[in-house]
Amino acid sequence: MKDLVLQAIASPELDLERVKALVSWQMDRIDAYGALAKARGFDPRLMQSWFDIPPIFTAAFKRHRLFSGSDIVAEFRTSGTSSTSFGRSLFSHDGLEVMAESIRENATQHLFPDATVTRIAVLAPPPSSAPHLIMSWGMQRLVDQFGAIGSGFFVGPDGIKLVELVQLFESSDEPITLIGASFGFVHLLDTLDAQGWSTTLPAGSRIMDAGGFKGRSRTVSRAELAQGFDRVLGVPESHHINLLGMTELASQFYDNTFSKPNGPRLKVNPPWTATAAFDPVTMEAVPEGEVGILRHLDMANLDRPCVIQTDDLGRCYADGFEVLGRAVNTSDRGCSITVDALVGGQA
Repeated sequence: MKDLVLQAIASPELDLERVKALVSWQMDRIDAYGALAKARGFDPRLMQSWFDIPPIFTAAFKRHRLFSGSDIVAEFRTSGTSSTSFGRSLFSHDGLEVMAESIRENATQHLFPDATVTRIAVLAPPPSSAPHLIMSWGMQRLVDQFGAIGSGFFVGPDGIKLVELVQLFESSDEPITLIGASFGFVHLLDTLDAQGWSTTLPAGSRIMDAGGFKGRSRTVSRAELAQGFDRVLGVPESHHINLLGMTELASQFYDNTFSKPNGPRLKVNPPWTATAAFDPVTMEAVPEGEVGILRHLDMANLDRPCVIQTDDLGRCYADGFEVLGRAVNTSDRGCSITVDALVGGQA
């Protein structure tokens, strides 16, 4: 099955026959998922669209062991403070290999489409300090596969490594790629603003922030963050990319910053994924441009059910989708909030 999924990642478009094969395989290997599909009367051989596949709600990851592999080699968790408040995403060796390939292919197309070699500075803790944070694992892959010498993580036990980061900004003649949780950047900009420090990073530099703009400390708008990137770091909005990732998914969704720079800012579906918005009451797909709760198909989700129902509000269009906020806001979750908690007091 790993080979079939890797073929899907290398393909230019979604193949429904591959989706059927993956779903059938997962139903056979994940007891809870198989039971759900049976209760819904779902038969993958008869499906006409990926809309027919019973989705798994994110809350199910807090209650069930949703894992199709044989050996667990990694466990990533949604934010939470107790064993009953976080979801668990489990990975096998094959699952990690598939996720690494999806990260590589996605970044090649949407973060480095110009093949610019940059130093990558990560505003998040390294995997060794945050082994259950899927964001850190993915950003390590970006550093390893795309980063020039001098790339690395700039958050430690005491928060942002501000001195080392400023030294990098002031000494580098080659472009810099700053990546990290959205609220990691909020704390960085707050600190540099308070010190009256600013610079203009070398041409070709870019910023990729992951997650949302609501942290435990405060809420920040995208416009406010974009103004800060330009004012403090001299990186224009044409080189800002936001990334949507979920602990329950192996793939991520980048802004179309480079692929469609003159159009509306939307999240791009790589060809092994799909996204649609559904009415929260009828669970029927809503027309293009109407608000619904977002559902994702991710063929890179080898080890977990490949169709995930979120509680994110959004709109879908022919060229991508946008996220408008949370339909359910009863608890904090997300990597940006996690990093906000980790670095906020030390910035």
